[in-house]
Amino acid sequence: MISHIVLFEPKASLQPTEKRLFAQSVLEVLRKITAVRRFSIGRRVDIDPGYVRSLGDKTYEYSAVLEFDSAADLKTYLTDPLHHELGRLFWANCDRAIVSETKSVDPDSPEAVDALVL
Repeated sequence: MISHIVLFEPKASLQPTEKRLFAQSVLEVLRKITAVRRFSIGRRVDIDPGYVRSLGDKTYEYSAVLEFDSAADLKTYLTDPLHHELGRLFWANCDRAIVSETKSVDPDSPEAVDALVL
């Protein structure tokens, strides 16, 4: 499985109605593109584990994790005209983002350790 992970920060100037419209647009596009096997979208939560944690140089308020059966399916998604429109909307509504793609393996499979070797 290939995961497409997007951490993002909406523009501070967005009004609540603009944020809602953006969120609705994102969900609509992700539901329409059949190459997306599964997705989740969420907002950052502050968890106090009882000790000081470092969350890196920057944090992001929102995340989207899209899952694909293969790299070919991810490419299908990335080249879909609906994704191009989503990208336009994304940058019209967001100040910053970071994107990463990862290949996941079953932790009980023989290749699990190899997938984590640096």
